[in-house]
Amino acid sequence: MSDPTDRGQLATSLLEAAVGALLILSVVAGFLWVPAGGTAGSTATALDRTAADALAVLAAEPPSGSGRNRLAAACRSPASFATERDALERRLRVVLPTAAFGRLETPHGPVGPPRPDGVPVGRATRTVAGCRVTLRVWSV
Repeated sequence: MSDPTDRGQLATSLLEAAVGALLILSVVAGFLWVPAGGTAGSTATALDRTAADALAVLAAEPPSGSGRNRLAAACRSPASFATERDALERRLRVVLPTAAFGRLETPHGPVGPPRPDGVPVGRATRTVAGCRVTLRVWSV
């Protein structure tokens, strides 16, 4: 007859091997089914929030020329937009996070680089002194 301790050791080894295999399969399945990084929706939402915050900061700043705020001054006329353009571009770079880029669109022209195709974009729009201003933000 066989020794009962031999049989118990064999069953324990098989049980440990089965548990180990299930553990490895669950880890592999986790990598396959869980997306790496955030979803596109959460990225767009975060970019929308960034755009809204940056636009609020720009709207609260005093202008280089005359007027209530920098955005209202930029919307007043093409000449006032030309006066505010460089200051808006510098301030936009400071207000946005390091890895983010933005383009401010006014009726008199844009400020900032054109956005590349195929990247998630956040957007915020604000009406200032009867002028509609849109800020689009993306990151690379």
